[in-house]
Parts: sequence; structure tokens; C-alpha cells
Amino acid sequence: MTAVIFDPEQIDYHGGQLKQDGAVSTLRGKLTSKHCAASALVDEQSYLKQAALESAIKQDMTKDTSMTAICDGADNCWNVINAIAPHCHDITRILDWFHIAMKFENLSLKNQTLREKAKRAKWHLWRGYPDRAIIRLEEIKNNLQEKKEQRKLTKLMNYIANNIECIIDYRQRQKNGLIFTSQLAESTVESLINQRCKRQQHMRWSRKGLHSLLQVRASISSNSWQEHWERYVGEAMLKTAA
Repeated sequence: MTAVIFDPEQIDYHGGQLKQDGAVSTLRGKLTSKHCAASALVDEQSYLKQAALESAIKQDMTKDTSMTAICDGADNCWNVINAIAPHCHDITRILDWFHIAMKFENLSLKNQTLREKAKRAKWHLWRGYPDRAIIRLEEIKNNLQEKKEQRKLTKLMNYIANNIECIIDYRQRQKNGLIFTSQLAESTVESLINQRCKRQQHMRWSRKGLHSLLQVRASISSNSWQEHWERYVGEAMLKTAA
């Protein structure tokens, strides 16, 4: 699991030029300051909760800070956010639009009419009406014949129902120039996890070994590697000298 914590004010949209062409929340700007937390341990997110909290504090979070948390909807992700909540003023929890869109894409409905109805359900979610979306999806499910398509649709409906309180009016948030998707942090997550861990470059790692590797990558991505390197090397040299 990974977490990327940043201040939206620290996003560089190429000197502001990109903002002239679209809403801030849809643009691929560059994070000029961020802190990353990562863990591969099976410890009920204990390590990640502490690491994410420390990262948020390094990004100047205080008891007066209002936070926005964008998650993929998994319980373990919300657990990390819940652990941070007592240390800030409040947290706005948002189900990541990127993951919602991907789940609709993965439905792969064969029937053209049902695909159009699925787009209508997605339209309701975009405007912050999850109840209406579930009704539309239920109508689609009642017209499906293939078990595989039914299972996918049931899974999507459960996903929406389980995260219903974190589904917002994405359209309005976009109009307000506010972030509503994790897209900006995806490249960081990609560099932390995917290289030599997934796909063609997959290697065999123990959880302990992978966890250690993730700490190095998180430190580098947070621009704090030099600090950690000097500390650890210094400690090793002192032990050697002794």
C-alpha cells in the first residue's frame, strides 16, 4: 500500500499556462513538494498509518488543517485515513473518480443498449447521485443473461454502495477547480510499486525485502533520501570505528 501526501498549492501547472486550457483538477501538473509512505507488511496497516501521519506532518499538517483524502474505496485505505483524522481539523473523503471510471470500463457489456444505460448510471455518479446510479445498474442487471456480466455488475453495485458516503458531485468539484481524482499521484505510485514488482519486470520479493525497498523508493520520491542516506551511513561508520 502507498500514500502520497501533498499540498494542492504546490502543484506546478507549467507556470500557470495549463490553467488557461481547462479545469485544474483535470490537468497533469507536477508536484513540486510531496511526501510518500509505503508498506508491504501484513500488520493491519499499522506501519502505513504511522508513516502516512508523519508524511502529512512533514507537509505542514496541523490540528487546524482541512484535509482531502482521495481513495480507491478499499477498506484498508480508508483505515489509514481514519488514523490521520484525529490529528487534523477535518477530512473530506472522496471516492477516486479514476477508479470509478475504470470499473465502468471493465464492465465490457456486449449489448449496445445496456452499454448506453451504463453510461447513464455513470452520468448520475458524476453528478453525485449514487442512489440513482444503483437503480440504473439494477435495471441493467435484470436484463443480463451471462453470469460473468452479472457478477461484474453486482461487484460494481456493491462497490458504489460500500462507498456511497464518499461519492460527491464530481462535476461541481471540477467546475470549482478542485482535485477529485488520484491521477496526479499515479506516476508516483507507479514508480514506487510497479518497477520490478509488477508486469514484465516482476521479481520475487519477500514481504520484508519489498517493504525495505519501498522505504528507499518513498524516501527518494519525497526528496529526503540524502538526509536518510547521511544518517544511516553515519551510524554505520560510527559502529565500524567503534
